[in-house]
Amino acid sequence: MPAVVMPLPHHIKIFNDTVMGGRSNSQVRISNQAIHFSGEVSLANNGGFASMRSQWPWVHRPVISQHIDTIQITVQGDGKRYQFRLFTADNSDGSAYVYDFETVDKETAVITIALSVFSARFRGRAIQKPDLKLDNILEYGLLIGDKQVGCFSLCFKGIELIGN
Repeated sequence: MPAVVMPLPHHIKIFNDTVMGGRSNSQVRISNQAIHFSGEVSLANNGGFASMRSQWPWVHRPVISQHIDTIQITVQGDGKRYQFRLFTADNSDGSAYVYDFETVDKETAVITIALSVFSARFRGRAIQKPDLKLDNILEYGLLIGDKQVGCFSLCFKGIELIGN
């Protein structure tokens, strides 16, 4: 099956530790067919994370999900660790399906992720949830945390769905 490529999002939401009194900040900019996610992580006031979310590109477009078993993301990094996060209809509790990835400063990487390796987490802790199903995804996002204080910048160049 050929890859199914992400269209650019129309709306991106920012969720930083400021929702809990922290002082981290972030912003997104869309240009050159990419999402530029940047800002500064601060541990002030028990903070320590910055994140963004957007609607899953295929939420209103049918995808032949029984043939899709892998998500591929393309990023240009800054040498820090990030999470690629997927949110489903049953994530009203704030949980997400998460995949952690490392970046190399100024290098573009294609990261291939089997759906089976996403782990369900709530505030950084593993939780029990049903296996991730492609048809249930409503939003995707990026998060930087893990006490990585300071400036960050990640260029998110795309998502592809890969089938068997």
